Amino acid sequence: MSSAAGAIGFYLLVRWLIKSVEQPQATPTPEVAIKVPIITPPPRGSPPVHLAATSPPPFSAASVQWAGTEELVAWRAWRLGFFLRRAGGDGGPRLLSLSATCIWNGPVVRDGVPLPSMDQPSGIYALKPEVADRIQWQNEHCWVTGTIALSGRVIEHELGYRAERAVVRELRLGVGAHLALRSLKQLREIIEALESRYQVSVSVGQSAREIADRMLHGGHHPQCPKLPFVWDRHPWRLI
Repeated sequence: MSSAAGAIGFYLLVRWLIKSVEQPQATPTPEVAIKVPIITPPPRGSPPVHLAATSPPPFSAASVQWAGTEELVAWRAWRLGFFLRRAGGDGGPRLLSLSATCIWNGPVVRDGVPLPSMDQPSGIYALKPEVADRIQWQNEHCWVTGTIALSGRVIEHELGYRAERAVVRELRLGVGAHLALRSLKQLREIIEALESRYQVSVSVGQSAREIADRMLHGGHHPQCPKLPFVWDRHPWRLI
């Protein structure tokens, strides 16, 4: 990420996620069939995870190898956009970082080796699952939520991590996506395209769909009522 965008990454992420929406009476919504899970393996030849603690410091050493038997899994949210290549081909829906002009082009992404100093922010940002559980993320700023497995060098902070590499593990559509994707046909097409691109099962997010329905029925005007387009040119970049 760029220094300007990265420095405010966690602040913007938490600020957007803690905004809540009003929840009037529910409106029934047709179910959307979800495919069986697809599993994406870690990057080939990926070295073990190395955690570098900053705040709070749970380790005495500056950098230690991840000793857990499970993957180091973290939580994050994304925007959603429709990617258009200038030369055509290989387009479709893509995950977009919340606070940076980064396009997640596949299930495995990397964004440089993170440095301990916040004066030089870098890496893939994510929240600790226990932190995410305390946040009201069902608002229009969250288009997609999910979990990612971190690898390479990882900087640990009080709220989350900055990692060298990440693999998408699961995705769920959020309120922002349901405010823009009103056609069930379009919704199914987007889910199928995301599953193919990121090699994971995508949950429709039924509760988020119901919140979006209630917001629209209550006269809410979405900030982004349609899936936006992004291109493979500045300021956007693929990771």
